[in-house]
Amino acid sequence: MAITLYANTVEEALDRADSRHWTRPAPRSTRARLHFLARQRDGGLPALAAYLGTGENTLNQLLTGHRLPPEDSLHQVLEREVIRLWQPRIRRRAHHTILDNGGMMTVSFRAWFGFTSAAGSTDDPRLRFLTLSLRDPYPKHLFAARHRQAPEDELNRILSEALAACYFQRNGVPAALEEVTLKEIDYLEFYY
Repeated sequence: MAITLYANTVEEALDRADSRHWTRPAPRSTRARLHFLARQRDGGLPALAAYLGTGENTLNQLLTGHRLPPEDSLHQVLEREVIRLWQPRIRRRAHHTILDNGGMMTVSFRAWFGFTSAAGSTDDPRLRFLTLSLRDPYPKHLFAARHRQAPEDELNRILSEALAACYFQRNGVPAALEEVTLKEIDYLEFYY
């Protein structure tokens, strides 16, 4: 089973980009994922069932060999949680290495992207597909926010600021913008 490398939230996209730096493969079977996730929670399987919003009996059935179809929402939640929690030290080490070497980060996205300029003119958000290189200090801000488990709104705001700094510039100088909005993300992928 292949892990999808793109997402529709900033949090998940950062986690999926981190998966390219793993030194060992993450658990792939449902049973292995459940064992790993249960060890991550105080209270084991009952606490995991409560966190996932499912019954403990469902998780016990999965541990005894019952299979989930790949399109099942529980299967997708388990995959997302494993990606979020797998090899945290490797993730932090990769982030430090990236930042120590110039902090290059590329983002590709398809989303409703709009802006408001300082002169008062506005642009209604349009569906755009863009690939941009984010400059310092934005990769650092994204990593720091992700390490402290910042909410999706904050991550989206940081990414919007970064996009404003790189997309709207004239002769290398960022344009004066009041706000950039990134809404209804359909596809988001980071490369670093």
